[in-house]
Amino acid sequence: MIRSTIDIGTNTILLLIAEYKNGSVYPIVDIQRVPRLGKGVDANRNIMPESIAKAVEILSEYKELSLKRGSTGITATATSFIRDSANKSEFIDTIFNKTGIKIEILSGDDEARNTFIGGVYDKVHEAGSRLTTIDIGGGSTEVTTGIIDDLSLKDISVTGKSLNIGSVRLNEKFLKEHPPAPARLVEAETFINEHLAYLDFDISGTSLIGVAGTVTTLGAIKLGLTSFDASKVDGLEVTLAEINEIFEKLIPLPIEKLYEMGDYMTGRADIVIPGILILKCFMEKFGFDKVTISTKGLRYGVFLRDAA
Repeated sequence: MIRSTIDIGTNTILLLIAEYKNGSVYPIVDIQRVPRLGKGVDANRNIMPESIAKAVEILSEYKELSLKRGSTGITATATSFIRDSANKSEFIDTIFNKTGIKIEILSGDDEARNTFIGGVYDKVHEAGSRLTTIDIGGGSTEVTTGIIDDLSLKDISVTGKSLNIGSVRLNEKFLKEHPPAPARLVEAETFINEHLAYLDFDISGTSLIGVAGTVTTLGAIKLGLTSFDASKVDGLEVTLAEINEIFEKLIPLPIEKLYEMGDYMTGRADIVIPGILILKCFMEKFGFDKVTISTKGLRYGVFLRDAA
């Protein structure tokens, strides 16, 4: 069975077309566009008309590609920027009327659960593993923890929370200038730690897996890549010491130098520092000394949910 899953995020829109066979996912197409649909949502609570037009264009392209690749169904999910927007009904109706694609708005809990499953499904090799995933998005950060008693991931029990801190939100609120002023970095760090205090479940002693653009970009920087290569980044471990070193290296660079680092900085150069700051604060607060990168995440979790 071939299906498509579209993840409509604050910063990116991702498409997975894959075949589900014998309990495994076999990707056929796994691509993304970076239209930053959630630009300005935190300030005015409305999805801008140009963002809606971009979404229509990209989703039309994804639908056409899905049909060409033999997809029998498309699931499109949306996350925090649509949950928080005042005109989400207009957005959803316009997308459906223009493309025929129905959008499912995931709750923070559903987003966290599906991100966890998508992030860990090919990283777990023994029953009893205790794992925590962190998904640093543009509008929110999902932290989820669970014990993998069954390697098939059926009937898995997880605990998660969605926090209103994301790389785009943080950039618009504190870190619009590049390089950022030291005082603004301190304000951003204080803001992050205030939100991290809302995590009210135990994640001590778990292994950390990071998903989404911040951690995959971090992996590409560690490897010195100029062109993103998921096969090299997926499964890579990055230590907190390495994260601190990369963070300090990026801080003084003008935005032009960030763009020059590689193709993975397109649409991300101005939010990579806020994203890394969230990860850094999280790891320091909860005692993680390393993170394993997953290039999978929400779209894979939703695919497994629908295909099972």
